[in-house]
Formats: sequence, C-alpha cells, structure tokens
Amino acid sequence: MRRVAVDGGEVILVATVQGLVAEAERVREAFEATQPRAVALGVSPEAAAALLRHEPVEGVDPFDDLPDAELAYSVRLQEYGPVALPPPDLMEAVRLARAADVPVRGADLPEARYEDVFASEVSAWGLLRYGRVQRKLVKRPPKAADARAFALAWDAAVRRVKGIDRVERAREAHIASAARLIAREVGSPALLVLDAAREAGVLQALGVA
Repeated sequence: MRRVAVDGGEVILVATVQGLVAEAERVREAFEATQPRAVALGVSPEAAAALLRHEPVEGVDPFDDLPDAELAYSVRLQEYGPVALPPPDLMEAVRLARAADVPVRGADLPEARYEDVFASEVSAWGLLRYGRVQRKLVKRPPKAADARAFALAWDAAVRRVKGIDRVERAREAHIASAARLIAREVGSPALLVLDAAREAGVLQALGVA
C-alpha cells in the first residue's frame, strides 16, 4: 500500500495480482485501515460498471470465454494460489465500497480510447509479433518465485513488442490522472486498486520516484 499526496487530496494505491483469490484480503485490509471516500479501479469505466452490476450465473464458467493467452495466464497463476473471475480484489473493492456507500470509478482508458491508442501505436507488423509473443507465453510462461514476479515477468515480455510499451504507458498516465481527479472531485482519500504490472508506471506518472 502506498500513500500519494495529490493536488487537493490523497491517493492510496494498492497493487494486486489480479485474479488471485488471496489478494482480496489485501484490499480489505487497506480499505479498513484508510476508510476511503472514493474507490478507483485500474480498469476502464465500462469494466467498472460491469463489476458493479455483476451477478454470478450458476453453471457458467467465466474462464470459458477467455482468449488463449489470458486463459494460460490464469492457469499458470494457479501455481501460486486459487484463482477466480471476476478478479476477487476488484470484486472485494466493489463490495466494500457499496457497504460503505462509497462511489466507485474506473480509472483506466475508456474502451474506445484504448482501441484508438492501440491502433495508433501498434503497427500491423507489431500486431503480428504481439500475437507470436502471446502464443509463446502460452507454451512457455515465465518462471517466477511468486505471483507478483510472475505477473511482472509476463507483462515485461509483452511490452517488448514495439508499440505495446507506449500503449501501457498511455494507460498508466490516464490511471494516474483519473486517480488525481477522483481524489480531488469525488472523495479523498481515494483507494486505487490496480494490477501490479501497472504500479511502477502509475507511481511515476503521479510523480513518485
């Protein structure tokens, strides 16, 4: 958990390995310790809205619809502990926010904006290489000592594709800017729950060395 002073407020950043069931406890501890007045999630506004209205459907396996690379990531992540979808850390943030009557916002790029950024930064050649890297990760995922190291290694492999790093930096800058705005205009302190792979870039964008 990191506390970051921003213009007119404070952002409390909790970086999680999304999908890992154990991470929900870290979110709960941070929420109870800080009593935030707003919750920001490191997902798009559309994804945040979907989490807010999510209701489990009996007999439906959420892993069935995942692309191969995301499914492989989830399967390998199970080596470090139980995994669930939607990500338990995000669902716990939503649950706690509702119980405390605290607003929830998605801080990542809106989906249409993400598509525009991706199209402008990743060439046709880059897109082909992106697919090859993902297929390689499916067959030979990185070896890591723990879940966080695994998540960071997977992200680093993808970001070596030309253009992908710029896309992720754009996301991180947007998350930082949105978190500032949420803390200033919606409520402070604002609890920001985001993927561990986005932490360093968001902290940099927030001015934290």
